[in-house]
Amino acid sequence: MDSCRWESEFPLNDLPDCVLIEVLILLPLPSVVLHCKWVSKRWFSLISNPYFVRRFVTRHHHQQQQEQPFMLLNHFFHCPSHKRLHIANSSKKPELKSIAAYLQSQDRYHSRKYLTNWLRASCNDLFLCFHKAKDRVVIYSVMNPITRQCLALPPVPRRLLLNHVGIICTYDYNNSSSSFRVVLIPKFSTKLKVFKIHIFSSDTSKWSESVVLVPDQEGFEFYQCHFPAVPYKGFLFWCGRGGRLLGFDPYNNGRCCHSFVIEKPVELAINIDCFGVSQGRLRISQIAFPGSRMEIWELNDYDIDNNGGRGKWFLKHKVYINEMVSDKWLIKYIDQNYDKVSVLAFHPNDGDIVYLLIQSKVVLCNLQSRTMEVFCDIPQIVPYNVLSPLALTFVLPSWPTPIPSSPLQKQDDIDDYPQ
Repeated sequence: MDSCRWESEFPLNDLPDCVLIEVLILLPLPSVVLHCKWVSKRWFSLISNPYFVRRFVTRHHHQQQQEQPFMLLNHFFHCPSHKRLHIANSSKKPELKSIAAYLQSQDRYHSRKYLTNWLRASCNDLFLCFHKAKDRVVIYSVMNPITRQCLALPPVPRRLLLNHVGIICTYDYNNSSSSFRVVLIPKFSTKLKVFKIHIFSSDTSKWSESVVLVPDQEGFEFYQCHFPAVPYKGFLFWCGRGGRLLGFDPYNNGRCCHSFVIEKPVELAINIDCFGVSQGRLRISQIAFPGSRMEIWELNDYDIDNNGGRGKWFLKHKVYINEMVSDKWLIKYIDQNYDKVSVLAFHPNDGDIVYLLIQSKVVLCNLQSRTMEVFCDIPQIVPYNVLSPLALTFVLPSWPTPIPSSPLQKQDDIDDYPQ
């Protein structure tokens, strides 16, 4: 059907604004809606209106909660650029395939442009990327693979090359405004009660330096691993040695940031091997040998206002991996690699599912049915325990988070605004 015939049989432009909005919110994916912005100035104005965003999110939120397709990104540090980023989808939706292809293309592009190019952290649909240029300048960028926006942050001092990082963002659907904070913490190997951090604010487009005050007499020591900061209920949390968590609010920094420490579960015997959020709650896990006993701990009764963010740890799951049901070949494979089992990631929406890393395979483990199956294979480029991947999850949101003050966004608006 040619465009003239389509317009004559389906005269959408003859519809009142209120009716056209009701038609457009029926579209299944936000990326499809965003493409429709370029049909005409009228469509651009309607879809850009905060009222349309609220209506679209309200309509699709329930369905989105039920499905919540997501991607699991495994980033292998120090590997060749063409083998460094591995992406696995939980769904065959074209939307996720398009996002995965874009992330892969961006990774290859920046790997050619910079000496070092890593994904370091995520929040909702935003990714924090690290780049080290040939002149040793350290640059971070924030990227949204749905909107194809990418904002390069001002360079940071070279001494911040190795550090703990995190990103947190907010999005107000009522007026379509968003903001984000990027936090860098220089690495240190001892327990400290006071240390400096660097925070980038999208509101000011500048880096600032603050001091974190740890209220605990013992101080806080970071766990030397690839765990990124986890955004949770408006706070950023870092994992410390022994399973202790440190949290603070980057939006209320000033010159001093008052933090709080969440102590590890009393029963936790060793350092944790996974730290993240599932079904809106913080989780940690450990695998103890022999027998590959896996324990999943969940933080309940969390209330920063009433109890200082302490909360209570609850043992959500306790299973023995060698007692779970799976194909015979997978059981044999696990028996051969029992000392190479670790929890890679939690399912962001299903509390009964975790992803295990076993040598060169990611195994989906259902703790309710006590079953396991191979989720995907990953390249085993280096010997185990020499290198572990950084696992980041990407959940398809009800509406993309815009990156404020993005030069790319402004340029797109100028070049592609419908005539």
